[in-house]
Amino acid sequence: MKIEIEKLLQMKQFFTILQINDKKAKIILKKPSKLLMNNIHVNWLKYNYVKSDKHQMPVYLNSLSSKLAYVPLLYGVVKQDIHDYHKNMELEMDLDTGNLTKKSLLKLDIFIPREEAIQYLIQWQRYRKYWWSSISTTPSLFSVIDFKYENNTANVDIVAQFPNGHQTVETLSCETHPNHKYGQLSCSLCLENALLVLLLDGLNNNQKDEYLRLHRKIAPFKISLALKSDKEDIMDHDVFLLKMVTFLHHKLQMDKISTWLPNHSLPLDLQIKENRQMGVTYTAILEEETLKFGFLKLMSNSTKLMEQVHLKDFCKYASLTFRDT
Repeated sequence: MKIEIEKLLQMKQFFTILQINDKKAKIILKKPSKLLMNNIHVNWLKYNYVKSDKHQMPVYLNSLSSKLAYVPLLYGVVKQDIHDYHKNMELEMDLDTGNLTKKSLLKLDIFIPREEAIQYLIQWQRYRKYWWSSISTTPSLFSVIDFKYENNTANVDIVAQFPNGHQTVETLSCETHPNHKYGQLSCSLCLENALLVLLLDGLNNNQKDEYLRLHRKIAPFKISLALKSDKEDIMDHDVFLLKMVTFLHHKLQMDKISTWLPNHSLPLDLQIKENRQMGVTYTAILEEETLKFGFLKLMSNSTKLMEQVHLKDFCKYASLTFRDT
């Protein structure tokens, strides 16, 4: 895995390398990495809520679970030990394993009647494997390793099967005791590890087109606003287009659609290349004709297919497109 990890760290849009040798690297996560981790975290919470609701199982935050006046027969507790990445926190990585010295942990503990514990373990390992497949562009990447039993505990790992070896992405354990009324099922994962695994998956799917294939649910940026200018000098229409880009960027951000602004001094093809290397889902292209007729071109970065969208409909169209992500 060492070669793959070193390749990952060369992604300048996602990581800053402070120091590196044969064994370890010191890095800082850039904004796209932080956004991607946040999207993974939010999607994890949403999915657990949906599945918990299906079983009519209340789920509590860890800080509130100890204050319950009534303990249900079946309930869950969410534990979130997340590092504050608003500051440029240094991380140290083992290049052989990809392990980090600092980890953000997400954990769902489910408390269930002891006699139903194994049944729930089997059901939730299916849920958790499906979740990993649902946020990847390679659903078949993930599989479940055989159950391991030790004393009163059953364990199972969900792994990503890469060509050069597998990487554990989540661990499920179910603990029961003959004298206890409840069994405890725990599903735990490391957020930074999820970031690396999904980026590596995107890189492995990166063919000659240099597109980082991230699932739209977790892509750090959904839309990029690019400018096409045929003139080397800044013309009046370029100034108006830049103002329009600023306005659209503000509107999309207000609608909670993460938007990337590429370097508009670059030619259009280089702006698009930058977008694709960051896994941006769509590129909206504004040009001189946009000012004349009110239409912009919206290109899917995965297929390069284009459609025309009118400016007055663009933000609404974007909201509908990404409302479930």
